[in-house]
Amino acid sequence: MVDKDIIRRLHHVQGWSERRIAREVGFARATVRKYLQEESDTVPRYRLRQPRTKPVLDPVLPLLQQWLADDAHQPKKQRRTAYRMWVQLRDEHGFTGAESSVRHMVRDLKGSQRPVFVPLAFAPGERAEVDWGTAQIILNGVVTTAHLFCARLRYSSMPFVMAFPHEQQEAFFEGHRHAFEHWGGVPKHVVYDNLTTAVQQVLAGHGRIEQQAFVCLRMHYLFEAVFCNVASGHEKGSVESLVGTIRRRYLAPMPTVSSWTELNDYLWDSCQHEAGETRPGLASSVGARWAEEQPCLLHLPERPFEAARRVMVTASKMAEVRFATNRYSVPVAYAYQALVLKAEVYTVRIYQHTTLIAEHPRCYGRHQTISDWRHYLPVLAKKPGAVPFAAALRTGELAPVFERFRQGLCARQANGNRTFVTVLELCVQHPVALVTRAVTEAVARGAYQVEAVQQLLDGWLRPVLPVVPLDPERYPEYATLQLAPVSVAGYDRLLPSRPTSASASVEVLS
Repeated sequence: MVDKDIIRRLHHVQGWSERRIAREVGFARATVRKYLQEESDTVPRYRLRQPRTKPVLDPVLPLLQQWLADDAHQPKKQRRTAYRMWVQLRDEHGFTGAESSVRHMVRDLKGSQRPVFVPLAFAPGERAEVDWGTAQIILNGVVTTAHLFCARLRYSSMPFVMAFPHEQQEAFFEGHRHAFEHWGGVPKHVVYDNLTTAVQQVLAGHGRIEQQAFVCLRMHYLFEAVFCNVASGHEKGSVESLVGTIRRRYLAPMPTVSSWTELNDYLWDSCQHEAGETRPGLASSVGARWAEEQPCLLHLPERPFEAARRVMVTASKMAEVRFATNRYSVPVAYAYQALVLKAEVYTVRIYQHTTLIAEHPRCYGRHQTISDWRHYLPVLAKKPGAVPFAAALRTGELAPVFERFRQGLCARQANGNRTFVTVLELCVQHPVALVTRAVTEAVARGAYQVEAVQQLLDGWLRPVLPVVPLDPERYPEYATLQLAPVSVAGYDRLLPSRPTSASASVEVLS
């Protein structure tokens, strides 16, 4: 660079010719001419006129290119590494070059095959992206995998994250419902990968056969679904990055929560915190752009979508229906009948036609029985011998004092179990906590009778009417009211005739 500066200065300032500069400075005239013809801001460097030959690598170059093309159709974890290619060249093709030479060549070939992407821009309310992620949490002292439903509006980048115990269809739909409600509207297009809860079959190109339940979700909220190409998660890169952002910023270290509701409240607060951030290259915050985008979203329907999976079930002779290997009880009157089970994320409801007949918390264990002892009261009244061993009573929420009361009844009555069913029926008529209080009081007093429990309940439930004293100013005549003395002598006429006290004394003494 210094030589070029000297040559240009001698020529343009001193007026020297190319010949004189070459003779005085000691450069070839071709070099002097080249420096004078180049731009002043061009750094002089060596120029390779034609690629250098590679006598060892050039014969195997087509083979390496073919292998890379073939590996593009193989699973990512089963593609040949550069070392494996070098071993194969050495053993099968007599290659004598070094491994580093093959490694550098493979790196250059892969670099030339890297895809190029186009920057995208979206109008307000035009598009959103949805994806699933996972994170570890501590739920009630147990390390649990939380499945994160992640969604993001593309214009404002407003995120929404909700945790579920699984990624099944009902959780997928529940996430959509809450996302749209929190955003205040529905985007016109939503981008997904080819998850089975939405796609039944992948066709050529962007053609998809969608799940019928997912079609119902789309029709309810009137948005259009857009599906990425297979194994092309980068086509929804905005929500892909959201999964990592939530894990790194808000779920590290593992949060300790007591319920899924507590975790989701925390996640929504985290999304609100993200709304205060300003994305690179934008002048306003995420929250400000979200407020700008909300009027452009589609309006929410009048009623929310029912995010439940419907299953036809038949009640067994035990008055139980089976769902996901678990058994749920129904009233005994519906045994042997065909019913409809609606499974939500945290609740299982059972219907006969449109009438709700049973509701249980959803169990995610396997081969468990979830029973409500109220469902079996009609049968227990007819079969009192089953009361001490009824599984629904042993695993129910009744306090241990009920069993002590039952044992006290059986010790004092021959039909104590049948009488105990009457006490259980009181729990259907009144709050269980109030009946528990009455039974506890009866046991404490040693009153092992249904009437004692009923009397205590009546005393607590009967309204106490307040006694308002009379106002003397409103009724002045009461101040001068004179009442005659009361005589009880008249009541003596109602008694049977008896001898006088004197005659009675004589009879006793005689």
